[in-house]
Amino acid sequence: MSIQLSRKDIVWGYIAQFFSIAAGIIMLPLVLRMLKPNEIGMNYLMLTIGSMVSLFDFGFAPQFGRNITYVFSGAQVLQKEGVDINQDSTLGINYRLLSTMIHTARWVYRLLSLIVLAVMLTLGTVYIYRVTNGFTSVHNALYIWIVYSFSTFINIYYTYYTSLLTGRGMIMESKKAMVFSRLTYLLIGATLLKLGVGLMSIAIANLLAPFVNRFISERFFFTKELNEKLNAYEITKQEKMDLFKIIWHNSKKLGIVYVASYAITKLSMFLAGLYLPLHDIASYGLMVQFVTIISTVSGTLFILSEPRLSALKAQGQETQLLKTFSYSMGIYYLLFIGAGTGFVLLGPWLLTLIKSNVVLPATGILIVYMVVILLELNHSFFATMIVIGNKVPFVGVSLITAGVIVLGSFLSLAFTNAGVLGLVLVQGIVQLCYSNWKWPLVIFREFKINFITFIRLAFSEVYVRQKELYYGRSKH
Repeated sequence: MSIQLSRKDIVWGYIAQFFSIAAGIIMLPLVLRMLKPNEIGMNYLMLTIGSMVSLFDFGFAPQFGRNITYVFSGAQVLQKEGVDINQDSTLGINYRLLSTMIHTARWVYRLLSLIVLAVMLTLGTVYIYRVTNGFTSVHNALYIWIVYSFSTFINIYYTYYTSLLTGRGMIMESKKAMVFSRLTYLLIGATLLKLGVGLMSIAIANLLAPFVNRFISERFFFTKELNEKLNAYEITKQEKMDLFKIIWHNSKKLGIVYVASYAITKLSMFLAGLYLPLHDIASYGLMVQFVTIISTVSGTLFILSEPRLSALKAQGQETQLLKTFSYSMGIYYLLFIGAGTGFVLLGPWLLTLIKSNVVLPATGILIVYMVVILLELNHSFFATMIVIGNKVPFVGVSLITAGVIVLGSFLSLAFTNAGVLGLVLVQGIVQLCYSNWKWPLVIFREFKINFITFIRLAFSEVYVRQKELYYGRSKH
């Protein structure tokens, strides 16, 4: 099966991002106006802790997704390193291998979600107790945290459905499920906020929305025809364990990298909770939230293209692989720089317009942070291209980088008055020393090109494909 990225996939991908952002945009004024600064600060800390424990995924989601793509692309066996390039198109899909993959994914995520729930209800509760002064600075803090913990449990448990859909190349279907899930989150959260339920509104909405995603995803993926083929096989425990060992080989490396990436991008929020007042944390969190939205939109095409990139790699189509990658990166550069400029210029004005109880950091900090994240996401996409080849060579570097950033952030918070600016500078300077240039260089060498050639190719592909898209529409 050839996995293609259709116009509908791209359209639904952006629709999904629109609703994800729309939910945030609609909810944000309500949150900023109807919640107290301490509640807003706790909200950002909950999100930070929730993303921290989600690291227990440990790289399984992308590994399952990529290997499912390999199976649907004709791979008859899965390897710990590299890709089994299938030259015999008559073999088709190995449904026994696919069934084993699905059974293994369910087992893994059942175990992971239970571990996450246990961690959140124990260590997470202790942390929330500390930052809310014994659950006193935020009304119903303990109950809010418990509901949020169970919502994280549900979110992680159903993660493998997204891997199934994207791995099969069902991008549009995956994004439809996301759209309706976000709509559910928006409707429940906004309604409860307007009814005066407070921060508990966010926790409840986050708890219920994943069930919608799961229901729709299951209907799309497990068609009657596919179920008949999958049910023909009785998968043994040994088969699942053997496949788990293959997946785990690179998942553990990716997991370490994700932990390191979390430390690089998010642990500063956790440390800030120990040294800065909640209103400063709210300001920092608001900046991070806005830039995350920009990053998500800008990188949407690359994320949508991953199954296609994996399939091209599995089929050995290197030229098309480079063109598809460069096109997605060209779109990323244009969108991030354009949206980032708008955010720096208009962000503070928009907050004043909605009468926000929280302000953004100074303009200089916003600009520096935008540059840091632009470079961070850029090298992350190049690193993903390395991973698409089923190789993870950057585990050690990621750990060292994360350790230096955590140490630098701690020293900045504990011994200087730099505050948020110190956190941003530490992250940017450490990344510039290695990762920002190293992983792009690896890909450039693999394709025997340089940075200038890549940029020219990226914008050339953007121009050509957008021109084809425009004239294609004009003909209709």
